[in-house]
Parts: sequence; C-alpha cells; structure tokens
Amino acid sequence: MDDSVNQEKSILALEVTEEQKEVIYNLFCHNNWDYTEIEIKENKEENKETNEAGDSEDFEEFLIEQNENFDECPYCLCKPCITHENNRQMWWESEVQMAHTRNSSLRKTDYKYFWTNLFHRRVWQDPRYLERKRAALRQDPRRRNYIYHRRDLMPKCVIQLVRSWLPNLPNVPYMGHMWE
Repeated sequence: MDDSVNQEKSILALEVTEEQKEVIYNLFCHNNWDYTEIEIKENKEENKETNEAGDSEDFEEFLIEQNENFDECPYCLCKPCITHENNRQMWWESEVQMAHTRNSSLRKTDYKYFWTNLFHRRVWQDPRYLERKRAALRQDPRRRNYIYHRRDLMPKCVIQLVRSWLPNLPNVPYMGHMWE
C-alpha cells in the first residue's frame, strides 16, 4: 500500500519555465505520485522589494503617521522611535521579567508585534531601509546573489528593548538576528 496516501499534503507554488514544468510532471508520473494543479492568478508585481500589502486600498486605513515634532530614530527610521513611550502598546511589558530559558520564545512574539507596527509606519518600504537590507544581503555569503529576501532587519532599538524586557540567563548568549 502507498504510504503517501496517509501523509499530510501541502501546497507548493513554483515559478518555472515550460521545460521545467514538463520535467516536474514527468517526475510525478515516473513515481506514480498524484498531484492537483491549483490555478493561481498571476501577479508579476509580487517580486518587488516592497510589501504588496502597502499598495492596497485598505492599507491606508492602518497607516500610522510619523510625528514631525520628534527626531527620527537612526535605527527604526520612525519619529519618534518605535520604542518611545509615545508609541506604547497594550502588549508592552510593564516590568522586566526574570531571566529564563523560555524568554527567547516570548521575545519572538514581541518582535512580531514590532514588525507589524513598523509595517504600518511603512518602514519596510523606506528606500533607506531597503538599501540597508540590500547591503546586509551582500554581506551574507549564503545570500550574496539574492535580489530579494523575505525576512526583514529588526532595528537595533527594538532588539535592545525586547531583550531588556525578557533577558537570557547569565552566561547564555543571545542567538542574534539575521545579518546582525
């Protein structure tokens, strides 16, 4: 009996040439694997360096304007800094937590929240940020030839704040962030 019937299936989207498509089809036929073709509406603009959600009409409703009365943070490019008390959110830690091994997973959640806040301030679309990201990609030997990478660079101010809220145990180094 074929074990593949009981295995969980996932969707894989690939952009390939006609020749590559035929080779993939032949591979599946050769191994007697079933597949289901799912039609995807083509959007050639998806590979831009900016997030496509930034161009949607709904995005304007969630845009958080910069406050010109404050200096711009050199790390997050926000006015005021995304970690400033004026930008305090309900989910922010009210006190520093004790150092613990589980703090690394708790920090991940806070980084996601900050990512969303920076997204709604259009930091990820700022030309200065995009240049920083390109420079970081060029420095990483594994990704030197990449034009685009899905992950974003978390600003130093965010990393420092979140690490101060949820510290590691003494003598346990932080894992670091990609391209840090």
